[in-house]
Amino acid sequence: MLAAIEKVEHSLSMAKFKVKDKLHLLEPINIMPYYGFGSDTYVYVKGRVLEDEKVSQPEKDDNVLQHLEATYKRYESDEIPGITLTASFAGQTITVETDEEGFFEVEFRTDTPIDYSTAGHKVKLQLQEQKTDHDRMEAEAHVFVPGKDAGFGIISDIDDTVLVSKVTHILGKLKLMLLQNSLERSPFPGIAGFLRALCKGNDGKGQNPLFFVSGSEWNLYDLLISFFRSHDIPEGPLLLRDKGTRLDRGDFETSEQEYKREKIRHILDTYPDLNFICIGDSGQHDPEIYQHIVQEYPGRILGVYIRDVTPEKRDKEVRDIANQVEAKGTKMLLAEETLSAAKHAAEMGWINESQLREVKEACEKDAQKSRNGEHPAV
Repeated sequence: MLAAIEKVEHSLSMAKFKVKDKLHLLEPINIMPYYGFGSDTYVYVKGRVLEDEKVSQPEKDDNVLQHLEATYKRYESDEIPGITLTASFAGQTITVETDEEGFFEVEFRTDTPIDYSTAGHKVKLQLQEQKTDHDRMEAEAHVFVPGKDAGFGIISDIDDTVLVSKVTHILGKLKLMLLQNSLERSPFPGIAGFLRALCKGNDGKGQNPLFFVSGSEWNLYDLLISFFRSHDIPEGPLLLRDKGTRLDRGDFETSEQEYKREKIRHILDTYPDLNFICIGDSGQHDPEIYQHIVQEYPGRILGVYIRDVTPEKRDKEVRDIANQVEAKGTKMLLAEETLSAAKHAAEMGWINESQLREVKEACEKDAQKSRNGEHPAV
């Protein structure tokens, strides 16, 4: 049933695009590049080609109507299917075509190590077709590359892990999404400080890469980036969900879990010599997802931190999973707040004592902001 609805939606979108294109009614089109990531011999970039909906960036004094209008425009984005563009990087040029939702993906592979000091960290994107006189024909995608001294990587969920989303409470989630912009949304106390500490690592060099794997849709990409920046959360590649992902594989829970596992596999396979710390929450099957990855990639997952956002019944399920994960040699910690995870990370030597104190101070500072009403209470 859901797959049929999705098919009808795609057909209507395609018909709408064809009519607008034929009658020259399209708005100027833009390339929206997402953060990419790369290794010594591989670079990956994803993006989308859309009509310019003139979605304004959130401001602190935006009212509810302005936020609702921006949210509507994000979800009703008019994608440009079947348009050709080229991607150029380090002497290579690849031609791709957008899919029916306007998405494109580019992979550069080389036999010799990429010298990023000369190649840079930008992939040049250029449309090969023009639809209006005011199209933005070029864009650049930034590529994140782990430092040579990286000790480990971090893979984190977003909703109810970093950002208070109340995913397990439908009405609460709708209220947050519809009535608050990214500058008003609340991070969990101390999470920004904890992620900064993990990225810096015990030596404080800041070489450890951070990846976000989330069930949030690509339509929210700019909001998430704005949220990270406004709360001093380290930025890194986001691997989000295409609009139809949860409809094309039947069961919602199965598709959501498999979607995240695919993205995590992509990261782990890109960096076979790098181990990872995984962060998630108890509400969206992250424990089951990370348990599967621990089994599939033995020895690659150093630790798993799960934020407790669910009732006691679910806590028991998570603790049972944690016991199975620990039998494989990986610690899975269920914690209600960030400081417990940070203390464990310090015990393991992943962050140092000075960073632990900074995380504690960040927890206290963020909690005080909530009490003062600067962020919604968590």
